[in-house]
Amino acid sequence: MEVANACAGPFGAIYDVYVERPWMMNAICRLIWGIDASVLYSSMDPIGRLPAGSTVLDVPSGGGVAMRALSPDQDIRYVAVDLSEKMLSRARKRASRRSLGQVEFLAADMTSLPFQDGVADLFLSFSGLHMVPNPDRAIAEIARCLRPGGRVIGTTFLSDVSRRARALFAIGARSGHATPPDRSDLRRWLESSGLGEVTIGAERGFVAFGGTRIT
Repeated sequence: MEVANACAGPFGAIYDVYVERPWMMNAICRLIWGIDASVLYSSMDPIGRLPAGSTVLDVPSGGGVAMRALSPDQDIRYVAVDLSEKMLSRARKRASRRSLGQVEFLAADMTSLPFQDGVADLFLSFSGLHMVPNPDRAIAEIARCLRPGGRVIGTTFLSDVSRRARALFAIGARSGHATPPDRSDLRRWLESSGLGEVTIGAERGFVAFGGTRIT
């Protein structure tokens, strides 16, 4: 059963407003989910430091929140990928407002990406793994698309969320939505896919993670 992406509907327009305002995003996430959303923004810092000629895959791009770390004059290839055309439409508008002409857009499933092996220097995966029923397959695709030495940076909800968040995810699960992975499973999937230097934040419930392709 295909489950609708809530962010692709009317809620997405509201989300687009507060995700661009870290103070508001953090206040809302603390109130509703009991998490610290600041890790989302701090984990984006490496995007702005990429050398010229780098290739970035942003999957799922959603409405393009990671583009806040890009500058119009960055000489890189940046491909925003999302399964939802509505989300890509929002990402296109965000790129246009920021004069980011280097961004490409592609509709694709993060568990089956239409890219050659080793194409990416940096793979971004913000708040996507907890949205799919088989995050292990998504991580395998991330690793496949990275060149040796390439790095993934992302964020995800984990199963060690607050009681309030567990109740919200349980409601979603009854409608067919995926539930967050366990911390131990996330590390195992990252390492077994050929990634080293794996990092997973110590925060409860919502973390930044990373890894480097070593094989």
